[in-house]
Amino acid sequence: MIKDVNAAVQTKNARAATKAEEMVRRMWSLYENSGGADEFRPDLQCYNLWIHAVAKSNHQTNHRQKRSSINNNNNIIEDVDSFRVGERAELILQEMRDRGIEPNVVSYTTVMDAYANQARLGDPKAPAQAERVLFELLERSEYTSNLEATPVTSDTVINAWAQQGTLEGAKKAQEILERLEAMSMTAGGSTSSSRRTSTPLRPTAHSYATVIYAWANSGGGTDAAQKASAILDRLLHARRNSKDAVRPDTVIFNAAIAAWASSGDPQCGTKADEILRQMQELHNDVYHDCQPDVVTYNSVLSAWSRSGHINAAVQAERILKEMILKRKEDPEKNPAPNVISYNTVLNAWSKSTLDGAQDRAETLLKFMARPDQSEIVPDLYSYSSVLNAIAKSKQPGKALRAKKLLDYMLDESSGIKHAELTPVPFNAVINAAAFSAVGTSDEEKREALQIAVTTLSLMRKHYVKPDSISYGNALKALANLMPSGKARYDMAIQLFTTCCEEGLVQDLAWNEVQRCAPLKYIDERLNLGSHVVSLRDLPKAWRRNTRFLSRKRRDQSPPGLGNSDSSINDLFSATAPPDVSRHLRRPVTMVEPSYQSGRDM
Repeated sequence: MIKDVNAAVQTKNARAATKAEEMVRRMWSLYENSGGADEFRPDLQCYNLWIHAVAKSNHQTNHRQKRSSINNNNNIIEDVDSFRVGERAELILQEMRDRGIEPNVVSYTTVMDAYANQARLGDPKAPAQAERVLFELLERSEYTSNLEATPVTSDTVINAWAQQGTLEGAKKAQEILERLEAMSMTAGGSTSSSRRTSTPLRPTAHSYATVIYAWANSGGGTDAAQKASAILDRLLHARRNSKDAVRPDTVIFNAAIAAWASSGDPQCGTKADEILRQMQELHNDVYHDCQPDVVTYNSVLSAWSRSGHINAAVQAERILKEMILKRKEDPEKNPAPNVISYNTVLNAWSKSTLDGAQDRAETLLKFMARPDQSEIVPDLYSYSSVLNAIAKSKQPGKALRAKKLLDYMLDESSGIKHAELTPVPFNAVINAAAFSAVGTSDEEKREALQIAVTTLSLMRKHYVKPDSISYGNALKALANLMPSGKARYDMAIQLFTTCCEEGLVQDLAWNEVQRCAPLKYIDERLNLGSHVVSLRDLPKAWRRNTRFLSRKRRDQSPPGLGNSDSSINDLFSATAPPDVSRHLRRPVTMVEPSYQSGRDM
């Protein structure tokens, strides 16, 4: 029975906790029916396995149950038993005592881990409960020989606070870390004769990494990143002064880089770069263990991509080139870039305002798709980033250029599975067409309009349902490219009616249909009435399937895009936009990616 439950936990079976409880109940039944045969009596191992199964309960299911309860009761899941894994685990702990089975440190630690998972699911009270269990363990450990707390125990509570993803959680996690540091410093102090001598809790490399990640995920911006860096600096200083201090490892450095990448600070790319250089200098030192890995480089690339610096894409491409060249020099020691590495640079180029950004994005895409290598295969995110870069460009013929790339992506040779398609790349092409109206000939405008219309039809052909952005961008194309008149009015009404029938009307579609046709004409054709002024005045059924669009984007890139020299030197040649300024940052503006908002960049 124990093997079956263990297997269920290891395979993340949703019924693992239920199986564990059934095992314990059945063993007690056999024990009582046998007249108290010890071979049937559940022991410490059985109960610890049960607690472990509860702590690792299916998180995805729990999360859905939690959200449902919040929606129905406007309350934090008070009645969802499966979400309260911490309380359930602690009830098992209490049953152990009632049955005369003394919990050990594994029992307490697993209960804390259950509360950490409960915190990850959004319960703000769970970390405090985990900390309470830790203090209970420390109190009992003073007089019980099998309850000596370990670093894993304290790290579990730190993790519970870190999982909260808030500033308060990060502060609490750091407070525990600082208490552990203080305990470590006073380890040589005397102990009371009534208490047994024990090894004091000490912070581990995992402790430091978890606290730094807590700051990275806290949403605290620059201040949080500075606090994360301060912990790293303090650790490095301690290591220089004592070789017995915790040895900073790659995970700790990666956490500090992640804190800057998520900070939103205009200098986050520079700060992340500095930490990378520090790792490269220290990793040959036997007293440090900080060899940069692919996560390190990808975090630095992400920091540059998010920095808003005018040369962010140039700097990101420089890091990528460094990865490729170092990998060639010594494949054993240096990590190879993966698809995420390339996609992050593509994302940086898609947001760049430098001239030729779309050309750099396409060149990088070709490099990824070289026929002489199979390690890196462009995905949907890669293509979408390049399409977005083209849509934002001011070069003539961008609609046709985007459409050709989309057609290549849809070809079987690209490697993109049609089941993976989303509206994102189609929306980028329609948006490229919509903004082909300025400084272009009438012939190009007609071509761009045709591309917008055929792309919308192409979505349905490939079983991709248009979303609200698809309809909004298509209406924008009509407003920008088609001369005013009844033909445009009727075409816009027909498109908007389909959008209404599918319940996808949002601000973009509503605003653009009013640009396409006079409001009076829209009122007459759709029987709106004179009271309709804003989106909120429209029938709710027209908006029933809308939701807030995620800012997270996935880009995908295509293999061979024509004849090109795919060497590294050509990819990172002097054709790249010049580094116009090391410190200059473009003015901060509130914009959305063009394929999402449909607005001109």
